Amino acid sequence: MEANSRPLMRIFEPTVSYQIPLFQRPYVWRREDNWQPLWDDLERLLGLALAGQRLRPHFLGAVVLEQVYDATGWVQRRQVIDGQQRFTTLQLLLIALRDLCRSQGSERYCERFDSLVSNRAALVDKAEDIRKLLPTNFDRQAYARVHEAGSPDALLAQLEEEGEAVDPEQGILGAYLYFHEQFADWLAQPLAERGYRERENRLEALWAVAQKGLQLVVIELGEHDEAQVIFETLNARGTQLLPADLIKNLLFRRAQDEGDDIDLLYRTYWAQFDGEFWREETRQGRDSRPRIDIFIRHFLTLAMRHDIRFVHLFEEYKQYVQYTDDWRSCLIGEATSAREHLALLAEYAEHFREFASPAPGSHLARFLKRLEAVDTSTLHPLLLLLCSQHLRPQQEDEFEAILDVLESFLFRRMICGLTSKNYSRLFLDLIRHLENQGSITARAVEHFLLASEGEGARFPTDAELKRAILDQPLYQWWPQYRVRTVLEALDAALGNAASEADSPLAIEHILPQKWDDHWPVPKALHKNPQGKQAFIEQRDRLKHTLGNLTLIAGSLNPALSRSPWEVKKAELLKCSQPGLSRELHAVEDWAEREILARGEVLAEVACGVWRYPVGEA
Repeated sequence: MEANSRPLMRIFEPTVSYQIPLFQRPYVWRREDNWQPLWDDLERLLGLALAGQRLRPHFLGAVVLEQVYDATGWVQRRQVIDGQQRFTTLQLLLIALRDLCRSQGSERYCERFDSLVSNRAALVDKAEDIRKLLPTNFDRQAYARVHEAGSPDALLAQLEEEGEAVDPEQGILGAYLYFHEQFADWLAQPLAERGYRERENRLEALWAVAQKGLQLVVIELGEHDEAQVIFETLNARGTQLLPADLIKNLLFRRAQDEGDDIDLLYRTYWAQFDGEFWREETRQGRDSRPRIDIFIRHFLTLAMRHDIRFVHLFEEYKQYVQYTDDWRSCLIGEATSAREHLALLAEYAEHFREFASPAPGSHLARFLKRLEAVDTSTLHPLLLLLCSQHLRPQQEDEFEAILDVLESFLFRRMICGLTSKNYSRLFLDLIRHLENQGSITARAVEHFLLASEGEGARFPTDAELKRAILDQPLYQWWPQYRVRTVLEALDAALGNAASEADSPLAIEHILPQKWDDHWPVPKALHKNPQGKQAFIEQRDRLKHTLGNLTLIAGSLNPALSRSPWEVKKAELLKCSQPGLSRELHAVEDWAEREILARGEVLAEVACGVWRYPVGEA
């Protein structure tokens, strides 16, 4: 391995093709975090060059290159093992400078900058070798467009004709447009000092900075250097590379060593993972994570049968691939070669993608929507397994039956106030149990959950569920989204098919939270302080139980919400959900007895919605 500090001229002037392996991540640098700081450095250097001061080389970081053998020998080929983001950015800003010089009518400087981004046509055999940089497949088309367009206007016209948009904050196209705009604005600024040949001096300053002002440390790998080990060492700790990017690099290097067609593997199995959907950050517990890393965590938890932390994601996956025989499972599928590992990831990714956008109105869509109220992701490895085994027409009924069992278990425990802290271990034990059974059925899931003991795992009975609904002030204990989910489920079970639609519904207390004006304490208790206090405490508890809660479209104004029962009843019947308001029609008064009576009705409904396994109570 050799490391040398080199100016851009030395790096880009030869007839060379710098190839970014397709198994590396796409171009991800952004305006605020990356382009703007680089431009600030460039602007400072340009000011020094324009003033005739000595340019001290500005260090841009390091790149790691690996030589690729080429039998023709005309084009030197290097793989960019590390540093592809800055390498790509430098080429884009040099292309912007080339096009800017052309627009200024300066062929001399245009040719100079072009020599740093293009090889002579007479010296290359492949059209793609005209460009000195060959990005990863995901960015290749965009980069070719920038290289060939000749100007921002021509590029934007081409994109408009093809119906494509540009994100000015990120991406290949955005970077080119950003740097072209910055250089053009700088070139157009008036000089503070008279006497300079303004345009020529500024063009010369641009060339001086590109020629002598910017340097990279270039690390050239030797024949016996392990590129993958070096890549991991440089990137696995504390950088912005996703664990998924390291996993991609690991699998494709292995595929390359196995003699597989990596271009075909990329198109077939991995290309989707470089898209926006998988890179989008989504909520996972307290943090936001890219969706691809969340998926791989759940997949790996399923494959290895233990909980995986994000901080250890790459190392755990690397171990899984290296010792795959130890983790191989008849349930998840077998994989030994890189191709098989990629195929397995792609297969399970389809199931995970369905979690983000399940078929509207499907059993899975309803389950996932309700699962948000439980606020746990520990079920996702099991869901991946279930989807891989049961999402086929002939097994759809069994799949839905398992979802019902899981929902009943989770909602009964949630309503009864039982802990969720042991769910990760519990559901991994369930996966092992199903593996030992050799098949996945609703009955097998029921038997396992019913056999689980202790506060962290037991299946609450009907009596416990009813007692919690009648007695527990759930509105006071829970976030509103959880109360709303339970009420929507009960309303749907009472015959309101539209209850769980996306239209916003507000939670309304039938007996108001501030009940003093129109629901006074009985006069008989006024001379009994202890009895009066007990009455107030009971009412303040019951008002937050499900028996006193309903859902309404919109919201009642505070005065109407606290109105007497005969006034409020009419308003509630107009705007409350029909299932939940069914018990209100014949009620002439509303107090503790009515709350408890309605609570008993809702408790019976809840026992039907989230049923206890038949024959086991």
